Order: sequence, then C-alpha cells, then structure tokens
Amino acid sequence: MLTPPEQFGIVEPGLYRSDTLHPSHFPFIRSLNLKTAILLTPELPSRAMSNFFEENQIRLIDLALGSWKNNTNNPSSNTNANNTNTSDGQTGQGLTTEAGGSNSVALATPSVPAALFQTSWWKPLSEELIKDGLEMILDANNYPIIVMDTSGIHEIGTFMGCLRRLQHWNFSSIIVEYRAYAGSKARYVNEQFIELFDIDWITLPDCLPTWWIEQEQMWREEQEEKDLQLEQEREAEAQRQNDLRQRQLTIAAEAAKS
Repeated sequence: MLTPPEQFGIVEPGLYRSDTLHPSHFPFIRSLNLKTAILLTPELPSRAMSNFFEENQIRLIDLALGSWKNNTNNPSSNTNANNTNTSDGQTGQGLTTEAGGSNSVALATPSVPAALFQTSWWKPLSEELIKDGLEMILDANNYPIIVMDTSGIHEIGTFMGCLRRLQHWNFSSIIVEYRAYAGSKARYVNEQFIELFDIDWITLPDCLPTWWIEQEQMWREEQEEKDLQLEQEREAEAQRQNDLRQRQLTIAAEAAKS
C-alpha cells in the first residue's frame, strides 16, 4: 500500500510539495520517479532519507544550508568540489564523503556567503533562498521535483505562495491555498512575506516546464483581451463624450437663433 506524506500535495504537473519523509512514505515517493528534491529547512536530512534518495538517484539539494548533496557521478558535484575554498583561502576539495564505495554521496558547499541565507527576525525564509529555489523549480531539467520542509506548512507554504505570485495568482487565492495546508497553524508573517516578495527579482531559466509555458501563454492572452476590452471601452466613452458635446452645441445654436 502506498502511503503519501501527510502534507503531500501536487503543485503543478511534475512539481510536488511535502513535509519530512519517513520510510513508510518511500514506496509512494518512488512511484513519482523524482529527479530532484529540495529541502527548505536547515536541519540535515535523516540517514534513511539520504540513503533513499541516493539509492534512487535523486539529487538532494538543501537550500537552507546552502549545500548540494549529489551522487558522486553527477558532474555538478565535481564542479562544486573544485570551486570550493578551504578556510585558509586555498582551493580545496570542499567535500565530505559518506561511506558507500562507488555509490557514496558527497556533500558540497557552494561558494555562497552564509549571510545570504540568513533571515530577518520576522521572515520565515530569506529572499535569496526563495529566488534560488524558484529558479530551480522553474528549470525543466530538474523535473520531476519535490520541495520539502519539516512541517510541510511554514517554509514551503511561503515558498509556494511566492511561486503563485509569479504565476499571477490573485493574492486572495494564494492565501486560501496557504491556509488550506496550514489550517490553524497559519502565520500572518508568512502571508506578509508572500505579499511583499519582489517577483521581479526572479530570473527565468532558459528551459521552462511545459505547465509554466502554457499558463504564461494563457495569462498573456487574457491580458491582451483585457487590454483590448479596456481600449474599446475608452473609445466608446470618448465617442459618448463627443456626442454629448455635439448635442450641447446644437442646443446652444438653436437657442441663439430663437
């Protein structure tokens, strides 16, 4: 029997959200044929979860720690390793390799200042983390993909709310979705963060998922229809005002003759 995580949800085709995975969830998660998993909380994943992702060749990215956990045969893992600096300023390996022979897993820390991943006292996540995460889930090369946090509510709810804003959702609809998952645990600061997040900061990848392309096309068509309707309404109003002026001039001319 396949058992999904309690806070599991389908965000878009090939894009999923979830709380922390436990061994009972692994058969269900395996059925998704994932390629990438993103963690939004700074806690290290459990050994069972790490082993599961390794065995199924799923790339695990821990954004909150600013670390990438890949199979050692992944080229990006080697790239990160070569570019990592040691504490004395010299270029070093920068990898901590767990035991496992040819299937060992490497933990690489990218050359990103730790300050970028720090949040203000009221913010559930940093803007930099949201930016990096959104650009990852908008890259079709990472699909299918799952995004997780410890509770499946707070960090991920904020993260997905920012995605919905990028998708041009009405803010009320975003909050409805956020509260559907959060329930009584909803936090006003998370909703405020979603509202204030600057979506113009996001750089869209070259290879976008199909669902994004289709939705963006639909949105543009709707905007064009609205713009056309607005222009027609403006022209109609201008014509009405012109007819009114002409009628007033006619009345004034007739009054002058009499």
